Amino acid sequence: MSKKAMMNKVYKNYIFDFYGTLVDILTDEKDPMLWDKLAQLYQAYGADYKGEGLRKSYAKRVALARKELIELKGVAYPEVDLVHIFNQLYVDGLPQSSCLYQPEDWGQLIAMVFRVLSRKHLLVYPHTKEVLTSLKEQRCHLYLLSNAQAAFTNAEIDLMALRPYFDAIYLSSDAGICKPQPEFLKQVLDDHGLKPAETVMVGNDLTTDIAVAEAVGIDGILLNTFPYSRQELEKSPLKPDRVITDIEALKPEFT
Repeated sequence: MSKKAMMNKVYKNYIFDFYGTLVDILTDEKDPMLWDKLAQLYQAYGADYKGEGLRKSYAKRVALARKELIELKGVAYPEVDLVHIFNQLYVDGLPQSSCLYQPEDWGQLIAMVFRVLSRKHLLVYPHTKEVLTSLKEQRCHLYLLSNAQAAFTNAEIDLMALRPYFDAIYLSSDAGICKPQPEFLKQVLDDHGLKPAETVMVGNDLTTDIAVAEAVGIDGILLNTFPYSRQELEKSPLKPDRVITDIEALKPEFT
């Protein structure tokens, strides 16, 4: 297909990535103050942690959980649910003689606190809602497929007022796998009977979004917000069908 034809191609189904594609986010999960405050929460309920010790225990638990998922699911790209990690850390941190006094929804609470404390900014990219509205008006079906934690991403989707645009939302922590694991994207196609030729993946990451699109045989549009340099794009074995720098570039397909 020629470049001009590709720019004018109409899709019935758009599968969007979230972070770095529809919203701009900056987090700092290495901030010692973050871990000190989380440790104080654990201490308040009897778990014996200091900030750096909690950070190291968290990293070990995540690594172990990923290894277990790889073996259990037989996949290369597992996704850990941090709610379970934070729950397990509470149990791990209790003295042996202590009784379990874990508040209800502890893992969910800590996951949300973790995100709020580590998040520096969260903004919808310019033109995003305008373009999504335009696509919906053209009766396109929109889906969200994100490598993300349901514990705080659902709240951030609502915070950005983006949920109403999507027919369905898929988050990797719910699936136990993440992009570029092909089964993650295939689930969207299978659940909604989407034809590959009528479907496109739109994302900002060559190694996840474009890779998974190639793996299942659908078109991939790179929204280059990182951004990748021209040299990086030329050298990459992963070739998007189209590269854009602003989501607004999707609108002319329907004018």
